[in-house]
Amino acid sequence: MKTTLITGTSKGIGYNLCKHYLNKNHKVISISRSDIFFNHKNLLHLQQDITNINCHENILKLVKDEKIDNCIINAGINKDAMFHKMKYNEWFDTINTNLISIYNILNPVIENMRRYENGNIIFVSSVIGKKGLIGGSNYACSKSAIYGLTKSLALENAGKNILVNSISPGYINDGMGNNILDKNKLELFKSIPLKKFGETEDILHITDYLLEKNKYMTGSNIDINGGYY
Repeated sequence: MKTTLITGTSKGIGYNLCKHYLNKNHKVISISRSDIFFNHKNLLHLQQDITNINCHENILKLVKDEKIDNCIINAGINKDAMFHKMKYNEWFDTINTNLISIYNILNPVIENMRRYENGNIIFVSSVIGKKGLIGGSNYACSKSAIYGLTKSLALENAGKNILVNSISPGYINDGMGNNILDKNKLELFKSIPLKKFGETEDILHITDYLLEKNKYMTGSNIDINGGYY
């Protein structure tokens, strides 16, 4: 049985990733600030604030005797504001959650994967990390940094048979698309070549490929955005 650790599992894409890999008979270690309100014999849920250094210590203890096969870094928030009006906490909280907190999870997880000389890491970035967003400079900054991190970790760990890749969803129902008013969706559809938002299944097809079939791609990013570049 594969063990897959997933962050940001209380809602949206992370919640669906969690249930999907439980259905595929993985042991899932889910991490989120909130409860996920369901039980499964193969689920270990850790209700943690990933920005707290105590999370790092808890993950260290967890992986001491547990082989981690896969890790999906999905947790993320956005606090939108024009940069010249943005409060410091809006800037810091977004970057802290989306980027800095990754250390607390991946530092012990990669050490674990290196010990077993095997592993698969997927970062969930965003189309916004490439396109930018008016009123979302903090979010765009945090997501664009994922690309450099992906490439660096891929290079550092290739010799230990650890694959590191990122995916960049566009507007996904159950993801960013959930927070958009219907009137604004119509405007967005005009700028998306496929004229629709994606579905969670579009994400799952790619993560399945990366975790189950990919043997040679590392340090790469896969865009899932309906042509919205």
